[in-house]
Parts: sequence; structure tokens; C-alpha cells
Amino acid sequence: MRDEARPETVVVTAPAKLNLTLLVGPPRLDGFHEIASLMVPVTLADRVEVTPTPGRGLVVDCPVCPGEANLAARMVRALEERLERPFEVHVAIRKRIPAGAGLGGGSSDAAATLVALDRLFGLDLASRLRHEVALTVGSDVPFFLWTGPQLAMGRGQVLKPVELPGPLHFVVAVPGLSLSTADVYRWRDEDVTVGLHEFAPRARLLSAGIAAAAKVGDVADLVGNDLEISVVEREPEVGRAIERLKTAGALAAGMTGSGAAVFGLFGTVEAAERVKAAVGTPLAWSVTELQEEPVRRRPETGGRRRGEGRRVPSGAPRRRPPAEPRRPQRRRPPGAGA
Repeated sequence: MRDEARPETVVVTAPAKLNLTLLVGPPRLDGFHEIASLMVPVTLADRVEVTPTPGRGLVVDCPVCPGEANLAARMVRALEERLERPFEVHVAIRKRIPAGAGLGGGSSDAAATLVALDRLFGLDLASRLRHEVALTVGSDVPFFLWTGPQLAMGRGQVLKPVELPGPLHFVVAVPGLSLSTADVYRWRDEDVTVGLHEFAPRARLLSAGIAAAAKVGDVADLVGNDLEISVVEREPEVGRAIERLKTAGALAAGMTGSGAAVFGLFGTVEAAERVKAAVGTPLAWSVTELQEEPVRRRPETGGRRRGEGRRVPSGAPRRRPPAEPRRPQRRRPPGAGA
């Protein structure tokens, strides 16, 4: 995918994600929570443009979170530290994914920045190195380095590619509020105490349910979010948005991630388009699960996926993304820019 002549600007699409299922376990020693989540990328996306600017340092231009506070800037700094070399670039982020909605926009922008740097400077980064650098920026970031649906475990960094029936069509709606990831997990801890002995069997059942899913209705049966009840109790508008989607005919509906965005799963793109205009929220999109030919390919992957007309990268049999290095992490789950 790299041009023979090094490009002056690299443009990468940064898709949003939906957590179709999010199970939350006990806090880990590193301050994060154990999770088990069925995650899918969707066609709602930001656009990240990275241009070299020799002698002018790093500039991140983003209407939501400019400068060093942006996760894209943190990605550049993390790669600089890992490779022990500077990257003087201008990163321009064209936002479509709303911030503070649980759609992973900031994490996706960071992953897109890493991909762009790899291409722009001809780094030819190993998959494990990319995974390790991405993880230092945020728990969700490694997910966006791969294509298609995945089961995320651990704190979100242990990723297993999965196959789903489809295509899957959604309406994504964002009530008029923004939520902090750290706050939402704190609310969950205040409301519920969960032990590993309770969480682990549920995680195994989720994995089995994903493997057995043969039709869209089976995916609908998997939809659920352990954070949802704590959010709805404190922000009732999130619950009302979910109910509107269910009333409009969604096969299933729920909150994605730490909110406040919600989604409904529909059997056809026509049904999703009809409902989009009637959900009554400030922001709404009709989106499709992203399993077509991706902008960012999974290295050394291939094989056959379910679903008529789908395409996947050619190559060797698909391999699991690398596991997390066994080093303690002290940061809380990122909230800013996500």
C-alpha cells in the first residue's frame, strides 16, 4: 500500500467502533477493569492527514482537542520514545465521530496516526511493536490497528478476530451530552461489586455465543452493556434514546462503550435509514459494520469470512493480534478525546 515515491501527505480513515457487548469485571491491579467485549468498526469515521514539517516540530490540528492533549499527539510522542527519533509532522484530524460518546474516536485517530507515520517514513513497523506502542496510548487503540469484528479481553488489549453473520446495519444516535470514561467506570464500581468468579463464566459464554452466531438475530441476542444501567440512572436521556430505537423496530439496542452514544441493530439498510430520521437526538447516523476491503490491513492475514460479497486481505492464515507485554500500566482508561 506504500507508493514507490514517498508521499508528501498520508491520509488514513479512522473508523468509529461499537461495543455490541461489554461485560465488566473487577478492577485490575493496574487500575483498569477486566472486560470482555464484542467490538465492531463501522462506517462512521474521522479522516487523519499526516504531513512532514521538518524544522517545525509537532502540530496537531483538531477542532475538538488540539495540541499535545490529543491522543494523536500522544501516539507521535510514544513512537518517538520507542524508536528514539523525532517525528516532525502536522497531524490534521477531520472530525465526524463525536467526542465523549463511547465511539472510540480519539483512540481511532491515534491508531490512524501510527499507521500514517509508518507509511510516511517507510518504517515497516512489526505488528508487535505497533501493538505495544498503541497500548501505551490507550486500551482501545490496538483494536483499530486491525480490521473486522474482534473479541476484546483483559483491559481490552487481548484481541481475538471473530466472524459474524451479516452485513450488520445500525443506527447510531448521540444524546446531547458527553461522558467521561473514568466517571462511568467509577459509577459502575459504586453501584456493583463483581468478582472474577462471576465475571469469568460470563466471558466464556460470550465467546461461545459469538462462535455460534449464524444469523443477525443471534448477534442481536448478544447485545448488552454492563455500564448501561449506571449511566441510565444518572443520565436518563440515554435510556430514552435506547427505548426510542427499540420502539422503532430495532432487533436490539443499547449503549456503546462508556456512552453516551447508543445504537440499534436492524435487519436491512433500508430499515436503518428509515429510523435514523425519527430517533429524536441531535446527532444520528445510519452505519454498516466495516468488513469490506479495509484502509488499514491486518498484517499477514487472510481466509474466508461469512457474508455475501465480503472481501478480506489475501495472505497467510489469520493470526491473533499479539498479547500485551506483561508490564504494569498505571494510567486510568483514557477519557479525553475518545
